[in-house]
Amino acid sequence: MSDLNPNQPPPSEDAGSQALSEALRSSFAIVKIIMFVLVLLFLASGFFTVGPQEKAILLRLGKPVGEGEQALLGPGFHWAFPKPIDEALRIPFTSVLEADSSVGWMVSAEEHRQGVPPPQTGNSLDPASSSYSLSSDTNIVHIIAMMRYRVTDPIRFHLEISNAPVFVTNVLNNALLVTASHFTVDDILSRRAADFQKALIDRVEDLIKSENLGIELEQLTYDSAPPTYLKNKFDEVVGTTQKRDTSVKDAQAYATNTLAAARGTAATRLYMAESARSRVVHWVDAEAQTFLDVRAEYERDPSFYKRVRQEMALEGIYTNVTEKIFMPQGTHELRLNLGREPIGSSTNSVAQ
Repeated sequence: MSDLNPNQPPPSEDAGSQALSEALRSSFAIVKIIMFVLVLLFLASGFFTVGPQEKAILLRLGKPVGEGEQALLGPGFHWAFPKPIDEALRIPFTSVLEADSSVGWMVSAEEHRQGVPPPQTGNSLDPASSSYSLSSDTNIVHIIAMMRYRVTDPIRFHLEISNAPVFVTNVLNNALLVTASHFTVDDILSRRAADFQKALIDRVEDLIKSENLGIELEQLTYDSAPPTYLKNKFDEVVGTTQKRDTSVKDAQAYATNTLAAARGTAATRLYMAESARSRVVHWVDAEAQTFLDVRAEYERDPSFYKRVRQEMALEGIYTNVTEKIFMPQGTHELRLNLGREPIGSSTNSVAQ
């Protein structure tokens, strides 16, 4: 075998292998760059935005990340592993949600909100267009309830319960029908409306707790109405009841005012009598004490006491009289001329 000349070009097979090798190296470099770009794109696809009226629950391999309020992602930019590792479940976020009952009323809840009047069905009910409830006295009454609630456990409410808002509506329907069956139609419409509302609220809260819905009741109101073909009769009963209540209130007010006036007069008379009694008692006590004092002085020296009393009496007499006549000591006769002297006698005496 002769020695190869290094200045000679390589054989054609060696040149092809070298070109293939260089091509492969270039391809691997391109593949690496592409894979790096793909990884960057993969990671970049994990960025997502939560709107201002939304919140998101991050699911990692189908399970929520965090518990309670910590599982909620607020508005703004967030990052998570792209699917299928992580998934961001966006939910509308409002402080208070609303639900309306779907049974017991003459029109739909939306029509009721818009003020659509109930259909006129004559002297009968049309189950295809209106719904109703039965009261405890087996009367027909229309009732619609509106509730406002707040989500306290978003994972339970949005993930563990299928179609939770519909479930809440069913809870409200159940409470409405059950509560209506424990009250008479007059109680629901007017007489015990506040008691009916309280019982309805208690029933809804019990169902929320027993079913663990993850919500909290904020407010519940209801509207009630008799069947349209009986509305005039119910209005007459309500009007008569109002007149009766007004008469009873007027009578109670009159009785209250009369009793108050009588009690005031009695209290005044009792006060005056007590004041008079107190004055008399004090006067009698003072007179009794004076009598005891006088008696003690009299018993010590009766003659001296008599002279003192005489002098006191004379002092009062001397003070009040205008003319005083003092009789000298000895036996004298005192005559008082109580009438005028006869005129004739005086003339005769002068003539003589």
